[in-house]
Amino acid sequence: MKNARTISRFATAVLLAAVLGAQSVRATTYMSVEPIPSPDVVGQEALAAMLGAGYPNLERWSTRLLDDCGIVQRVIDVLKSNGKLGTVTAGNVSFRVAAGGFESVTDPSFVATIRDSGPGAVSEADVNVLDNALGYVLNQGGTVHFSPDNPKAYQFSLDYAVVTFGGTLTGLDAKRFFDFLGTVDFALWGGQFAGFTQIDFQGSPTNNSMLFLKPATTKQELVTGLSTAASTFPATPPPVYVTLNNNGAPTTAKAGITFPGNDWIAFPQGDQYLVNLGNPSPQLLSQLAALRLQHLQAVANLVDAINRGKVDQYLAHQFSCPAQ
Repeated sequence: MKNARTISRFATAVLLAAVLGAQSVRATTYMSVEPIPSPDVVGQEALAAMLGAGYPNLERWSTRLLDDCGIVQRVIDVLKSNGKLGTVTAGNVSFRVAAGGFESVTDPSFVATIRDSGPGAVSEADVNVLDNALGYVLNQGGTVHFSPDNPKAYQFSLDYAVVTFGGTLTGLDAKRFFDFLGTVDFALWGGQFAGFTQIDFQGSPTNNSMLFLKPATTKQELVTGLSTAASTFPATPPPVYVTLNNNGAPTTAKAGITFPGNDWIAFPQGDQYLVNLGNPSPQLLSQLAALRLQHLQAVANLVDAINRGKVDQYLAHQFSCPAQ
């Protein structure tokens, strides 16, 4: 019975990988920028309060920021009105709240699916500008954008592997799998640079895949640990490790990647992000700074509700977008 189940999973993985490969018509870049701020900006106590509220509450808060307040769209609008995003349109960039994990912690993130090739594609320069602007406005220590289809895109290449779930994958389920992976191999969960992004891999209609960039381990450790976790994770149907070689065995592929970031202690004005915006005008800097302060106000409002023990009530009935 065990051998039959193993063979069945192997066959499913081969078939799914073939189908996904056939669907990969256009190259895609993914971007992940969290609304959960850096402790170097808000302080460790505020960050601990936010994380203590639990993933579901942080997901609700993030969704309200994205959908109700339009915080990402407002960044895009400001950049476009100042001539900084000439190739970005509503048809080639879409954002949603999805899970992102890094060094044992899973938070909701604003994850973008970006069409980066073919007619009407977003340019590499615009991807970089948008990522840095969002990192600044959302007070991030670091962000990421990567192309699983083009290892020569962006600054350097890095190995990755993908695990795909049947149907719809919730952010909380992605967190559970990441935590389960830590029981299989701690280094792939809590080790240096261990992490994942929840994405709609290769044209999937749902956000049902987790892409793991290789942490500070060997490629073989990533392959062994992640494929073992996928084959033993208690779920129906089980997740499938879809990054396979020509013989149908688990392997890794290469993604082109960049990690924009800012050291808020050394550069409290966010200079390491702003320098990548291409000689921004005083007007653009002022508008982005105003959006950054609005994000910090949204953070302060949430932390206050958490500290008062009223987070459920706040998110359901009292939430309001920061004043523009």
